[in-house]
Amino acid sequence: MNIASFDLNLLTVFDALMSERSVTRAGQKIGLSQPAMSAALKRLRAVLDDPLFVRSHDGMRPSPRAVEISGTFREALRAIQGVLDCEVFDPSKAHRTFRIAMNDLGSVMLLERLSTMLGQWSDELNFVAVHADGAQAMSLLESGGVDVAIGPRWRSDQGPRSAVLFDAPFGCAMRTGHPLMGARLTPEAFADTPQIVVAQPGDPGPEIDRFLLDMGLRRRIAFTVQHYLPVPFLLANTDLIAVIPAKLVQRFGTAERIELVEAPFATFTTPTVLMWTEASEKDGGNTWLRSVICGIAREHQLERWVDERSLSKQAELVTGG
Repeated sequence: MNIASFDLNLLTVFDALMSERSVTRAGQKIGLSQPAMSAALKRLRAVLDDPLFVRSHDGMRPSPRAVEISGTFREALRAIQGVLDCEVFDPSKAHRTFRIAMNDLGSVMLLERLSTMLGQWSDELNFVAVHADGAQAMSLLESGGVDVAIGPRWRSDQGPRSAVLFDAPFGCAMRTGHPLMGARLTPEAFADTPQIVVAQPGDPGPEIDRFLLDMGLRRRIAFTVQHYLPVPFLLANTDLIAVIPAKLVQRFGTAERIELVEAPFATFTTPTVLMWTEASEKDGGNTWLRSVICGIAREHQLERWVDERSLSKQAELVTGG
C-alpha cells in the first residue's frame, strides 16, 4: 500500500476504538459523530483488509490483526503529537550537537564560561564553534549550517532575529615600556607609529582612518591580520601599537605585559549580537541555547553592558518570554 494514499486521521480513529471498544464512545472521544465513525471504520477495514473490530456482547472486540498493529499505531501517534506539541527541550536528556558561528573575540569571551557548564547537561550534548564572521556567518546561519551566530551586528535592516549581548569598547594597546608609554599620545604620534590592523567586520579601523584623514594624517600600517587573538602576542615583543577590544588586553595583558593607553580620538564601541533565524525561533533546543548564551552574558557582565532594562527586554525576545 502506498502511504501517500493513507489518511493519517484514521490512526486517531483506530486508537480511539482500541481504547473505548465502542463506536459511540470512540466518536465522542475524538469529536466525530457515530455515522462518521462508522464510515471511518469501514475505510480502515478496506485499507487493512481486515474486520479489525467485531461486535460482541461486551462491545467491539479487536481482531488479532488489530491487536498486532495497535502498538505501532499508538507509537506513531505519540511521535506525531510530540512534534506538534513542541515539547520543552531538556538538556539533561538531550542528544544534540549545537553549532555556533563566532569570531575569535566571541570565542575568548564565551567558550570558557560555556565549557564550565557542561557538567550540568547530558553527555550527549555537544557544541561546535565555527569560526566565521560577517557575510560568512550570515550565510552559514541562513543555510542552516549553524544554529546561532555571535558577532558584530550585520545587515540589521534585513538580517535575522538578533539581540545585543554586550558592547565591545576598543582601546589603543602597546607593550609595557613602549617608548610612547607615559606620554600624551597625539594624533601625529599615533599615525606615525607602526601599527597592527585587523581586517575583520566590526573593526573601527575605517572610522579611525577617516578621523586621521580629516587632520591630514595617515596611519603607518606595518602588519595586517585577520583576527584579534594574535595581536596581544605580536605587541608583546615589538614597538607596534594596535586598536583592539579592551577585553583582550584585560584577558592577556598581565601575561604578555601589554597595556591600554588613552587614544587621541573618541572611544569606539562595537555591539556584539546574538543572531538566529525566524525558522528556528520556536525550536526548543535553539531557544534553550539562546537562553544559555544570554545567561552567560548577564552573569559575567561581559565588558560594557547595555543598561539592564534593555538587556531584560532582549532576554525576553531571545527566550520567547
